[in-house]
Amino acid sequence: MIEVGIVFLFLLLLVLFFILLSLFIYLMIEKYINNQSRKKINELKETYRLDMFHFLQTGKDDELSPVGSSEKFIAFLELLSEYANVLDSMDVKQKISEYAKKYFTNHIKKELKKRRWSLRMNALYMIEDFHMDHLNSSLHELYNKKNLTIAEKAQILRMFAKFNDNRLTSYLQKSDPGLSDFSILTILSIMNEDNFEILVEDFVNLDKRTQFMIIDTIGKEQLIQYHPLLAKLLESNEEEMRIRALKAYSNMGAPIDKTQLAEFFSFESWQVRMMAAKVAGTQKLTNYKGKLIELLSDQEYVVRAEAAKAIIQFKDGFDILKQVIDETEDDFARDMALEWHEKKRVDYY
Repeated sequence: MIEVGIVFLFLLLLVLFFILLSLFIYLMIEKYINNQSRKKINELKETYRLDMFHFLQTGKDDELSPVGSSEKFIAFLELLSEYANVLDSMDVKQKISEYAKKYFTNHIKKELKKRRWSLRMNALYMIEDFHMDHLNSSLHELYNKKNLTIAEKAQILRMFAKFNDNRLTSYLQKSDPGLSDFSILTILSIMNEDNFEILVEDFVNLDKRTQFMIIDTIGKEQLIQYHPLLAKLLESNEEEMRIRALKAYSNMGAPIDKTQLAEFFSFESWQVRMMAAKVAGTQKLTNYKGKLIELLSDQEYVVRAEAAKAIIQFKDGFDILKQVIDETEDDFARDMALEWHEKKRVDYY
């Protein structure tokens, strides 16, 4: 009985050994085939690199076709992608778009339907690189699928912004909460003026996060024409709205109501006081020197630092800080004035 069990165990181990050996041989063969295929692709890329460059410069694509082996097709696809990432002229981009539309449309459409996430993402990147806006209908179809990942949604919305797709605004008006702030900011910063205007007009109906990102975009892109919206938001009861509006003012230098700004220097929120000081500094509003000197005694370090940074941006800022050092009895104010006075003196020398 024991001998039968030992024989059975030996046969089982032998079978497992042959399975593992077969798997190892299969993987080695597959790796060899893949390596050979990659080697051939690289050789084809070098063979056709100058021809592709010549086509992108002249527009003549005589016999420059990826039709043939799968390696040749991949080689041309990779070559076009490489040139799309380094050549920036509108004329070249147009040629790349036309070539991709002619030869790679069907391939990319098939890739978009693959179950593997990485293949779909690569297809989306190619659509962007090749500016294949004729595939917008396929992108809309993909975007509305339930199992779409956040990364895919962000990439598709980014392309809609680049392609000036009018339906982009409707997607942003009910944006997926999974989208990161950075993704929304990127989309807003590259969308065209008309679409951005639609969102601004519908500002009150947008979710809070999209509103915040619009405010940040106005400041970052210095869209001065929207400063009436910022002025209105300074009157908001929401502290975060006021803070972001002040930050936008500090970034773009649009004129701000002086009376409105004055009240923020004594605001209960230290973030608001800090941003008020920042606006006064970046816009060099010298009539707030007294307020800024008062903020040098603020309980919050960051507020004191922003006030000193603002003062030092004035023509007589160095002298003001020196006067504070000599005359103030407040240790906070003296230490902060001394710190920025020394920074200015070191920078000067």
